Formats: sequence, C-alpha cells, structure tokens
Amino acid sequence: MEYLKIGKILNTRGIRGELKIKPFTDFQTDRYKLGKTIFIFFNNEYLEFVVKQYRPHKNMDLLVLKDNEDINLIEKFKGCEIFVPADEETTLFENEYHLSEIIDLEVFQDDILIGHISDVKSYPQCDYLEIKTLNDVKKLIPFLDEFVLNIDLEEERVDLINMEGLL
Repeated sequence: MEYLKIGKILNTRGIRGELKIKPFTDFQTDRYKLGKTIFIFFNNEYLEFVVKQYRPHKNMDLLVLKDNEDINLIEKFKGCEIFVPADEETTLFENEYHLSEIIDLEVFQDDILIGHISDVKSYPQCDYLEIKTLNDVKKLIPFLDEFVLNIDLEEERVDLINMEGLL
C-alpha cells in the first residue's frame, strides 16, 4: 500500500492522549473524521489507528486516537509522521499541491541552488514558502506566480524569479 503524508506529531497535550500535530494538509476535517483510519510511521512500520476526536488549535491539529486516550500510550509517537492511504487522495486542481509534495524540494534562482523548501506558512494575504538557504537562513517568499516560476515535482525543484531583495 502507498501512503500520503498528512502531518507530523510534534508533542502531546494533556494527560488524556491528545497529540499535537503540524498539518501537511488543508483537508484536516476530511482526514480526521470520527472513525477514520490513519497510520503513524513508527519503528519502520505503519501502525493503524482510528480517530476518536479532532480539533484545530492555533495552526495545529489536536487528535485523540481510539483506545489510546492516555499520555503513556502515545508519548512514544513524538516526532513521527501521520499518513493516510494514497488512494484516499483529495483531488487537486491544476497548480495545487499537497504540502508533502513540495516540502524539501530544492529551490533555484537562475539555475543556481539557493536552498530548499522547509515549510509553507499560511497568512491572510497568501501562503508563503519558507526557504532554508544553503547558509541555514530561513526566508519567506510569497507563494504566488509572480515569484514562483516553476514547480517540477519530477525533478524535485522550484524555480524563483531573480529579483533584488527577494532573498
């Protein structure tokens, strides 16, 4: 079975088994519906869990898994990634991407490697690509056609315009 990454467990919250998740999807309400099956990649295997409770909280997702409502049962999953079967993929329009597809893509300006995408930040005005440059500096670039010339998933690269002050 193939899987699609939808988040990463950053921490636990409280003693009742709530997981604090950094989302890699914009479809959380679909992915974390009550009774839905998700998979946590732990010790080189995909462990199956059923969603008991979901709620958004401060740009994060809080999730409780059925039969795991105790911090002692879930604490070991800190740092693990969450997946759904790839066949449950939500249909995207042209020029739309799953976050998991663009995170870690190499970023180029005039065919010169400048870094890689480390995150995507959502703000009211638009989404921003967080680029970690080769000298470990993080820069935010608006995720707009005016700045992003090309995204090539097969070549695993993103091309930006060359504009003074952009980076």
